[in-house]
Formats: sequence, structure tokens, C-alpha cells
Amino acid sequence: MKDFELVIIGGGLASARAIKSYREEGGAGRILLVSKDSALPYHRPPLSKRYLRGETEAVDALVESATFYADNDVEMLLETTVARVDSRERAVEIEGGPRHRYRKLLIASGARPRRLDSPGANLPGVFSLRSLSDSTVIREAAGQAREALVIGGGFIGMEVAASLRHLGLEVTLINRASGLFQALEAPELEREVAIFFADHDVNLLLPDQVAAFCGRSHVDSIETEIGKRLATDFVVAGIGAEPVVDFLAGSGVELDNGVVVGERFETSVPGIYAAGDVANFYDSLFDRRRRIEHWSNANYQGDQVGRILAGGDGGYDTVSTFFSEIFGLTLKVFGDLSGHSELVVRGSLSDRNLLGFYLQQGRLVASLAVGQEKQTEEELQLLIKQQVVLDSDLLADPSTDISSLLKPAANER
Repeated sequence: MKDFELVIIGGGLASARAIKSYREEGGAGRILLVSKDSALPYHRPPLSKRYLRGETEAVDALVESATFYADNDVEMLLETTVARVDSRERAVEIEGGPRHRYRKLLIASGARPRRLDSPGANLPGVFSLRSLSDSTVIREAAGQAREALVIGGGFIGMEVAASLRHLGLEVTLINRASGLFQALEAPELEREVAIFFADHDVNLLLPDQVAAFCGRSHVDSIETEIGKRLATDFVVAGIGAEPVVDFLAGSGVELDNGVVVGERFETSVPGIYAAGDVANFYDSLFDRRRRIEHWSNANYQGDQVGRILAGGDGGYDTVSTFFSEIFGLTLKVFGDLSGHSELVVRGSLSDRNLLGFYLQQGRLVASLAVGQEKQTEEELQLLIKQQVVLDSDLLADPSTDISSLLKPAANER
């Protein structure tokens, strides 16, 4: 059994950012990182975009090089699974291996893809996308294929469909809703996204679901709920993810749609923290708990929790953001899309210039930005944070300058 000042469970972006900020803030002692993955921590956005399309290689996705971890006295246990956490003894038990003691523990175990339960879902050629190795397998399959089927209208399904179409494959996207990108919580925008995909020659089956995957030794077709049968060379499912928390059973750590944490990312057990996709945190701006599975959240929370673990200041104090890239178009979302009562939209996706204002009792709680300048994006985040009441007609008017809606204090530099 070895002793460590800090043990980190999970090998993603949040872990790498936590290590960096922990050391920068003067955090001392030995660090152990335990990851199921076979690779060093890497950025996930390229997996459905540039890496999948063959425009970059695996090394380009790494958050930090191997020397970073050696230089910062981090012991890496890759391809290693944590069996359980013994919070009373402050120890992490490795599956089929030893126990390691910690003084502080960071849970950054992330999420895993939800499994398909339709008949034939286990056939070779039915893929999900979460890891670098998943993307590599899909990339190799795409290089030998003519047509592909993508399941799911969320950002993973959309990005994979767009990337495969970019590679020249005939792509069919099937989704159980009548539009795409249900995270937008706006039927009119979801329909516009669907039209945008159709305009880029993606065959859409909306609304529909896969009833069965067919084939003997490899998937070769699917049957849908409404009775269609489609041939395909392979399938990629993007139907959501669930937090990885199995190893915390019996630890005393409170679980509820992930790991429940306080304002400084500490769990119900002193000395144990959580960040990134797995953390169910309190967002004071919107006065509710949230769990966010996006790059920007893992990047931000990892940095903050590293500071806290080193004894510094930190906590969740930002306007959440996430982005998606489809056919060279970047969609950026700021704030909390849930619970809005009114939506005001300027422009359109087809023009590659759009602003969506999500209002709750006149206050801007979220915004969708497509084709906007960085200054406009920053102003939108300020408007959300200021929680001022805005006039819908002014927002709808293309001549209204966003900066003119800000509180005067926000313009002071």
C-alpha cells in the first residue's frame, strides 16, 4: 500500500486541469491518477470532429504531454479500474490490485455512453463514442465504408453524422424526436437544425427509433419502429451518457444523478471532492443543481477544484457554456436552457448567423450564438450574469447593439 497526498480517479480533462492548477497554487505531495483509459488525459471534442475525420492524430488531442506528469510527480495507473473507495480508511482499492491511501481524493470519473437495448445491439459494427479508442475504431470503419447510420440527435450524434458526411459517406441519422438538438429546448430551432442537416444531404428519419439491428457476424441493416429497413455498413449510437459512480457504493458519498458536491466541490464525505461530468453541483446563478457533460465545464471545474485542493480560493462562479460544430458551423450556448418562458430569435442557421435569446420573466437565462464575434459572446454572458429585465422587441431588432443592453457598471473597464 502506498500513501499519496492526492488521489484522482478518472483520466479526463478535469483531472489534468486539476493537477496543473493544484501545482501552480503550491499544492505539495505525491499525486496518483487512476484511469480506465489506455491513453493520457485528452480533449474529447476532436473525437467526433477533427480526429474522427483524420485531420489530426491522437497526440494532438492530449491535454498535456507525458513529461508534464513526470515533472509534477504524478504516478499514472492507466487501464486500471477502481473497485471501491473506503472513506473510513481513506483508501482506494484497485480492482485485482492493491489499496492506496489518500489524504484528499478527487472523483473525476466522468460518464459512460448509455447502452442500446434493441435486439442485435451487440453485433460487431454497432459502435458508441466516448473514448479515443472508440473514435479510432469508427474512423477506421469509415475508411472502408460507403454508408453509415447514426442514432441520436444530440451533439454527439449530430457531430458524428456531419463528420461522416464530410468524409463522403452516405449518412442516415435517426432520432426519436421530430427535430435535432433537443438540448436547445426550442422546437422551432430543433426543426431548423434538422433542415440544415437535410440541406447537407444527411438522410433524416424523424421521428423514429431503431427496433432491431440485423446481420449475422456484423451489422448490415436496421429495422425501425415505423417499419423501415435500411442497409448500413456500420452504426454509431449517441443516445446520451450516465455518470460513472459504481465504485462509490458503500463509501458514504451522496449520489444523485452523479456525485453531489457543495459550492467548493466537496462531497458529503470530508476530504473527497468531485468535478467534471460526474459532479452534480449547485449553480447559484440559476439557483438549482446541475450536472454538465461538456468540455468547457470539465475545463473550468478541474481548474477550480485544483486550486481548492491546494488550499486556495475557488468554486463555481461562471456562466456555463458549451459548443457544437456541424458542417463548419459552430453553435455556442451560454447559460441554462431549461425553464425559459420565451424565446426570441434573430437570423437563421442557413445564413450562418443566428442569435437566440432565452428569457424567463424577461431576464436572459441563456443564449444561442452562431457566427457572432467574440465581443458579442462575452456581452451575452454578461447579460446572463447581470439578470436584468430585457425588452423582447429590442432583442428581436437586428439593429439593437447587445452592448447597449448591459448595465452601465458592466461597461466600466
